[in-house]
Amino acid sequence: MADRDRKIESMPLHVVGLALGVCGLGILLAAAVEAVDGGPDTAGLLISGLGVGFSGGLLALGTKMPNDKDIALLGIFVTVSAAWVAMAIAGSVPYLVTGALPEIDRALFESVSGFTTTGSTVLRPIEDNSAGILFWRAITQFLGGMGVIVLVVAVLPTVGAGGMSLLAAEAPGPTGERLTPRVRHTARNLWVLYIVFMFVLALAYMLAGMSIYDGFAHSFTTVSTGGFSPYNASLRHFESALIEWICIGAMFIAGGSFAIWYRLIRGDTRPLRRSVELRAYVMLILVVTAVMVLVNESPVTDMHDRIRDALFVTLALITTTGFGTADFGMWSDAAQLIILLIIPFGAMAGSTSGGVKLVRILTLASFAHRETLKQLHPRMVRPVRIGESIIDEQTANKIVAFMALALAIFGLGTIGFALTGADLLTSVSASATLLGNVGPGLGDVGPTNDFLNINTAARFIGIGQMLLGRLEIYPILLALVAVRPQSVKAFVIRHRTANSDWTQRSRRT
Repeated sequence: MADRDRKIESMPLHVVGLALGVCGLGILLAAAVEAVDGGPDTAGLLISGLGVGFSGGLLALGTKMPNDKDIALLGIFVTVSAAWVAMAIAGSVPYLVTGALPEIDRALFESVSGFTTTGSTVLRPIEDNSAGILFWRAITQFLGGMGVIVLVVAVLPTVGAGGMSLLAAEAPGPTGERLTPRVRHTARNLWVLYIVFMFVLALAYMLAGMSIYDGFAHSFTTVSTGGFSPYNASLRHFESALIEWICIGAMFIAGGSFAIWYRLIRGDTRPLRRSVELRAYVMLILVVTAVMVLVNESPVTDMHDRIRDALFVTLALITTTGFGTADFGMWSDAAQLIILLIIPFGAMAGSTSGGVKLVRILTLASFAHRETLKQLHPRMVRPVRIGESIIDEQTANKIVAFMALALAIFGLGTIGFALTGADLLTSVSASATLLGNVGPGLGDVGPTNDFLNINTAARFIGIGQMLLGRLEIYPILLALVAVRPQSVKAFVIRHRTANSDWTQRSRRT
């Protein structure tokens, strides 16, 4: 009891410690892969994993979660933001230690791109790096896809208080949904489904011709809708239509709501039948694919190949996976315009995809429809709806505000990239693809290029946009408001007082 009283009561520090511990285990797994492969980076990865894991363990053991009544909503946002920034820094350590990316801006960019499942890269050429480094790169996307904090809540009972709020703050969508009455069981079920999906997909890839290493590496980055590949040519490296079709099916599932898939597996088909968002998701994919086939002046003459290429690119962009099988930067201007328009969309809420999510777009459309009708009938009372579901006014207003913030951040990012010297097409597409966590863009950051084509200042802008996109803006902005000099001073004074009280109690004892 005395040891627990001695611990600092801080949710941000405790969750950061646990998240770093998870990252350390991931780096050690990459070190094991490197050792089996006999590569040169085993020692570097081992040192990195032990260092990150030990630091996280010390931090977690020296802190404790506060009681439920002591947890404020602002503290939740600070916790989630601090954990993701800490993971980004920890994820860059293997790149720096092994020399794969010796520059801090490039190492941070690659780490943030991994954890946010953006898939934009600064590794050049990719295949010159060791198996362990490329496996760690895939692990960052796997951890970031479902969320490290969701994993922490799932497996560690020390994060009981505020667990649902943590899940909601990290969840890729407007709301965090309970699958079971207990928050820990919800997090556990999500991660179990995610892991089973990963293993099934890895087996499918291997049966289609991939090696064990390639099967798991690509499975990690498919289920997370991340898009990192150990090869410069991405999935084109395998020249296999079967592998591409498997990936198409997996991207569709990963872009759907995991809550719907969970209930479907348990025999409940009602969410599947009633989901307007799911119908919009399927319709968007079909329409965009059909338009791509019609307007794209592709050199591919076989209609089956053209349909597969169009469907693959459509799913890779809508689900924000970012894998490449075709250089859409060489497609017609009409096709590239469509690509630019769908980059910010994203797939369904509750998926691992990035973007603004279709549920927000549907809500915004209903909101705009209502406000237009009110111009004719000012006294009309009409709720915002998605299908038969009524969206309460508070949620609708939050979504409209979110969309306005996203548009403003996209515009500021475009201006920022342009000020660093990027051309207009590169600036617009880079801002859209990084904020949407998509991966490839157009222009100098197209599917056959990388983000070494922009300068250091632009990469730091991109780091900020990727974090804002993955955490859906509010946690980062509110954390920046909270972390002021006065707040830091109050934190130090509070914990000095707590330590002083503990010392006095010890002396009396």
